[in-house]
Amino acid sequence: MAKVFENEWVLEGFDEHPSFRTKRMFGGLAVYLFERQMCLLVEPTQSGRWTWHGVLLCTDYVNQPSLMEEFPAFKPHDVLKKWLYIDSSHDDFESTMISVAECMMRNDSRVGIFPQIKKKAKKTAKKKTAKKATKKFAKSTKKTKSYKKLRKKK
Repeated sequence: MAKVFENEWVLEGFDEHPSFRTKRMFGGLAVYLFERQMCLLVEPTQSGRWTWHGVLLCTDYVNQPSLMEEFPAFKPHDVLKKWLYIDSSHDDFESTMISVAECMMRNDSRVGIFPQIKKKAKKTAKKKTAKKATKKFAKSTKKTKSYKKLRKKK
């Protein structure tokens, strides 16, 4: 059974949107809307890798000042400095997240990052490997044929 995050209530209004989806990421829950990763719900990991409990807002350095002005409870994250963070124990957590969710639903360009497209493996590497294997096989077969011819002559 999939883990349910305590702060998933933030996503309730997104269910009806056709571009809404979630994905497990780094022990958290990544939230996608308008083809952008908008935020990451995080909770402490069982391994103790981190103890964060709140929401990471995906953005870039250029947009941080205006977002922090509008949502003062958000601060740059200690580790992931490009993103803003609000701890779920913050006094203004609920009201801030309701406003941020509305901001995301309006498709505010300051929020969200486009996921990086994974580069496909080059086919040439596979072809080279296949050619090498074919050459080795051909050489080994020639040796066998030559050996058989020599044996027949004796």
